[in-house]
Amino acid sequence: MTGSLDGITVVEFGQFVSVPFCAQLMADAGARVIKVEPPGGDSYRRALELAPRESRQFAIKNRGKESVALDLAHPGAADVVDRLAAAADVVLVNMSPAAVARRGLDFATLSARHPRLVHGLVTGYGTVGPDAGLPGMDVVMQAHSGLVAALGAEADGVPRHSEVQVADYASSLLLLAGVSMALLARDRTGRGQQVDVSLLGAALTMQNNQFSHVESVDGWRAGFVADELPALRRGGAGRDRIDAARAAHQSDRLTLTAHYRVFGTADGAISVGAGSPPTQERLATIAGLPVALLGTDPDTVRIRLTALFATRTSAEWIAELRAAAIPCGEVRALDEVLSDPHVEAEGLVADVEHPAIGRYRGLGSPIRFGDTPSDPTRPSPAFAAHTTAVLDELGFTPGEVEGLLRSGAAVAAPLSDASADTAGDTAASRRSTA
Repeated sequence: MTGSLDGITVVEFGQFVSVPFCAQLMADAGARVIKVEPPGGDSYRRALELAPRESRQFAIKNRGKESVALDLAHPGAADVVDRLAAAADVVLVNMSPAAVARRGLDFATLSARHPRLVHGLVTGYGTVGPDAGLPGMDVVMQAHSGLVAALGAEADGVPRHSEVQVADYASSLLLLAGVSMALLARDRTGRGQQVDVSLLGAALTMQNNQFSHVESVDGWRAGFVADELPALRRGGAGRDRIDAARAAHQSDRLTLTAHYRVFGTADGAISVGAGSPPTQERLATIAGLPVALLGTDPDTVRIRLTALFATRTSAEWIAELRAAAIPCGEVRALDEVLSDPHVEAEGLVADVEHPAIGRYRGLGSPIRFGDTPSDPTRPSPAFAAHTTAVLDELGFTPGEVEGLLRSGAAVAAPLSDASADTAGDTAASRRSTA
């Protein structure tokens, strides 16, 4: 059975997380993904290697792809890039805007010759604002967007960023949605378009609940930002003092934290998500609290619930709360989740046989299709394993291929490495079965 993106060709000029993970999801869904790597390989290949040029971080973001190695700074690579673009439905890029333009990978350059091309671009700050030319990484965008402050973690009074790459993965999902929309629009218009996603925009998207300003009630904010907040910081205020100062101004701040939070238990911790009025009423009944108290005195409710949940084990509380249809769950380590029976049943983990690093388990397909299932079990490719085959498919003669390799414009894996690669159909096998 074919995947939902069967027949779509994606050329990926990606690094780190944003574009590679988006392209991986497209490969899972049946797209042919040709990953263009620099002559030294994707930087994640050498991040704590498990085998030569193979690492955990590379494997879990690049499964099901083909690997072609090009030196994009070499004049001879330009023709290869042009032919790849001609063969592609989608080109995905995550570099700084300056690097994109320097390599001729910008939308204006590629679409002038290939008007049906959908061009997906991920940058740190976007492409039009005063900071557009600045480099950006996930940790920087977490700070710039306010996400570090919102998370509330501190060490020695200094805010800590989340080790979960929130901006990176959110941008991957936004890019996947945007590219899918652009492909649908192309079916109607016959033309591709640029899809522009920034890490900053992704980090702000994750804070949509808090990211708003209503002039009639938020007029205090200008003075808070200009005077009060800098003064608090100069005085060494941490998150709690800053939040308290902000809360004193905001009349409609969220007050769910008393019954929508994590509580300690006798043997661990659980999360309770009594977000709706019916679940709040049921929680109040279990706790022996007046329902009205949940909306009028959240501090008292939090204190009472904290004391109550500490009296029994997590398993006992989860059983009682679930019997009352109150959303809840045990706080668990990721190590436990890898072998969780429900996670396995949902297909949220996949076991992959990798020719270099062996069998591993990672994230399965997070999107479930009824008629066109994804396949998350194909391994990541060996470095440059498909260079020669793809160049041949693009119409380069054997002599031209040899010239590209000899000049350094392209790099190919040794024949033994290329023939052992099992990431998916090679270009040669695609032609032989056509």
